[in-house]
Amino acid sequence: MRSFVTSRSLPLILSVCAGLCFLAPAHASDAHGKNGSVILRMCKSADTVKMLSVMCRSYLDGYLEAAHHFNRGKLAFCLDADDKQKAPAELVAWIEAHPESLNRPAGEVLQKSLTERFPCRGRK
Repeated sequence: MRSFVTSRSLPLILSVCAGLCFLAPAHASDAHGKNGSVILRMCKSADTVKMLSVMCRSYLDGYLEAAHHFNRGKLAFCLDADDKQKAPAELVAWIEAHPESLNRPAGEVLQKSLTERFPCRGRK
């Protein structure tokens, strides 16, 4: 009888388990959804850990799509392609400068940080 785990699939299984272990404390501490501390953890290591980079950028992209859709394109923040590359580092800097945001809902933290770091005033 063959084992379900082959030597080629073991690294994938281990990386998925490691990712789940990383996320478990975030869900246990916040039963109502993600908060600023989760955004900080995802985005703080985005430059060095590929999985966190994907998670941070995916979460940010999802938020931007939803904000654009539900606000019918009338946003308080403006991000171009270069800004989207800088956004994870800017989010980290903003959250670290506003420690009260660690326990606030993720959507609120993203709205406030993006509005302050990427305002639309004066942009075309």
